[in-house]
Amino acid sequence: MQVLESSTKVAFKNILFLTDFTEASQPAMQYAIELAQRHGAKFYAGHVRTPETPQFLEGPALTTYFNEVREQKRAELSKLIKPYILDAEVLLAEGFIEYAIQRWTISHGIDLIVLGTHGRQGLQRMLLGSTAELILRSANCPVLTVGPHVSRRKHDGDHMDRVLFATDLTPESEYAISYALSFAHERCAHLTCMHVIDNSGNVQDRRRVVSYCEKELRSLVPSDAELWCEPHVIVGEGDPAEEIVEFAEHDNSDLIVLGLPKEKVFSGHFRTGVTYRVVSNAPCPVLTVRDMLS
Repeated sequence: MQVLESSTKVAFKNILFLTDFTEASQPAMQYAIELAQRHGAKFYAGHVRTPETPQFLEGPALTTYFNEVREQKRAELSKLIKPYILDAEVLLAEGFIEYAIQRWTISHGIDLIVLGTHGRQGLQRMLLGSTAELILRSANCPVLTVGPHVSRRKHDGDHMDRVLFATDLTPESEYAISYALSFAHERCAHLTCMHVIDNSGNVQDRRRVVSYCEKELRSLVPSDAELWCEPHVIVGEGDPAEEIVEFAEHDNSDLIVLGLPKEKVFSGHFRTGVTYRVVSNAPCPVLTVRDMLS
């Protein structure tokens, strides 16, 4: 792993909050707004709908219907952002959400996407063609997901005292660590770098392996981190997803940061993977960061 000499602050300039107007979106919106205010970023409230054609309408009446639905959704988005002092804009699209995300990310320079999830059951449904899993597939910028297990105390995006960076110690994680460091730095939060040795394999000389992993984790933390946080490294053993979630619960973590390879493709086994299981069960928001340097 590359040793970092100093920490780098990450600044978000354009934040996209995605909503389906359900209760699950509300906590995520609070995080998106807080981050936009803290970074002086432009705030985009976006919604992607799948057009449904009423069987009893046709011709001009059908066109009128679609126009009315669009205006209704646009009005709902405007109502969401009205109470806040923000440089804000609403975005509305129809059709496939992954195409809308790609288009908005390019045209508006989106550097962070924030959304709420419905948990394990919801993400399984999304695998069939909607929201969170598709966004994790297609987003070329970090994605902050706020799941149903996030406590009410953690609905306040400004409250962030403990940041957990979980890594598999692959080169791709080097890009994600800068985000974990930045969140910890700007809030003087405690930072933990964690690696889990998967006990499904046959690991020989375990003590040596643990020592090596601890050394690699320490190399991720820049020399100046001691000045503004209390960096800590931990090497766990067991099922990676279970260990990450369990540690976050016991440590009372306020944010989990995960790195994803640039070309990461989520197959049909996505629901059994570490990312899916952490996002589904985490007691705090999860920031997934795709490696864009490799």
